[in-house]
Amino acid sequence: MSSQTFQAVNPVDGQPFGKEYSEGTHGEVTAAISALSASATAFAALSLSDRANLLEKIASELDSARADLVKIAELETGIPQARLNGEVTRTMIQLQLFAAQVRTGAHLNAVIDLADADYKPAPRPDMRKMNLPIGPVAVFGASNFPFAFSTIGGDSASALAAGCPVIVKAHPSHPGVSELTFQAVQRALKSCGISGDVFAIVQGRNPEITHWLALAEEICAVGFTGSAGVGKLLVKLCNSRQIPIPVYAEMGSLNPVFVTAAAMTERGVSIAEMLFDSAVLGAGQFCTKPGLIFIGADHEPFVATIRSKMESVGSQPLLNKGILDRYVESVKSLNQIEGVESITGSVSVEGFIAQPTFFVMDYAHFKTHPEFAEEHFGPTTVIVKCSEEDFEEIIAQSQGQLTATLHIGAAEPKAALLQKLATIAGRVILNGAPTGVSVTAAQSHGGPWPSSSTHTTSVGTDAVFRFMRPVTFQGFADDLLPPALQQANPEKIERVVNGVRRI
Repeated sequence: MSSQTFQAVNPVDGQPFGKEYSEGTHGEVTAAISALSASATAFAALSLSDRANLLEKIASELDSARADLVKIAELETGIPQARLNGEVTRTMIQLQLFAAQVRTGAHLNAVIDLADADYKPAPRPDMRKMNLPIGPVAVFGASNFPFAFSTIGGDSASALAAGCPVIVKAHPSHPGVSELTFQAVQRALKSCGISGDVFAIVQGRNPEITHWLALAEEICAVGFTGSAGVGKLLVKLCNSRQIPIPVYAEMGSLNPVFVTAAAMTERGVSIAEMLFDSAVLGAGQFCTKPGLIFIGADHEPFVATIRSKMESVGSQPLLNKGILDRYVESVKSLNQIEGVESITGSVSVEGFIAQPTFFVMDYAHFKTHPEFAEEHFGPTTVIVKCSEEDFEEIIAQSQGQLTATLHIGAAEPKAALLQKLATIAGRVILNGAPTGVSVTAAQSHGGPWPSSSTHTTSVGTDAVFRFMRPVTFQGFADDLLPPALQQANPEKIERVVNGVRRI
């Protein structure tokens, strides 16, 4: 294997396998971006029906390639086939939801204010506003979701729905999945009579590729799901450009969980079981893993349940050696802090399999050791024994989170506490677990800094608005207007005309 190629690595045994993939060169990346940019105008001009058909065709091609996709994904990620099949379905649903949204034209947010000589305080000209594509988008695939947040995951799907061509930096942990997915998208483009230049992919482990994409003049926005380090680097790079561009980065979260005394008394054991399963799900490699659990009273039954559950935890590999090394180092460091109980699982240590570890401490100890309030990617979480009266102080000192969860007793009045949680998180959960991100119009997957870089969502149909910008057309003759704003409304979309919503 030359220095210009690399192989996938099976995390179950830690061994490289399969074909060699070429590292993308600067010239190749530059050429792909130039072709992407050249295709932008024609792609933005597609009818709503043609764009929706493309999204649905991509979903169909994924389904046709499902068996091959799942087979290679299992080898590259160590994720069980059942979950991978579910993730393919989720990815298809994302595409289908965006297709349905595009057909209605709702994402265009078309608003028309007709000319009015009597408008106050001054006569109003004819004003027509709609959302337009922002331009070519660079998407960075995530390691922990080989389908849903990768090549044609939510970032790419929403950018295409907006009318933006896309170049994807494939995650090197699953190059085979990325290549097969790219081929499925290309088949869909060809079937729909659309240039393959509107969707490109670059493979490689070279960190310079990140710089080439973020700093390319033609790129107008970045979509990213991954570590805080890389997310913050992308924000820095894109702000350093002569013309800065937005970075929509979802960078992880501690997802704090608060359990009141009443909830502990009523169902403390079942809550402990639920949160344990959530924390070790997928070897703890979910951005919504409950990383901090604050229990308000009656602590011992809860902690005893965690100890009991740990005895039977199964072996699951982490996605790559880098994740494993960082996990092992962080757990080793935390284990050296005195006055903290460590509850450890006993698992095989072959390949990239990590030892699950939960830490238990009182609130005073937690306050003096900020290391426990940092995200540790993998099967670990921190349980803090505290008083329910401490909850407000903890929330006030929390950074931005993707989720925040509260478990309360039956009919327990906690509206004020829930409102406080809403100030720090993009999704607030009552009496549940944070893992599991439903793909739905009502979803909000994002949160205040540093969980994400903006106030937007990366999941659900509102994700499309990240890659669009409003433009107003004033005093235009009808034949010069985009179809969505023309008087005849040829695509029969819903619009707001003089304040009245209608077709």
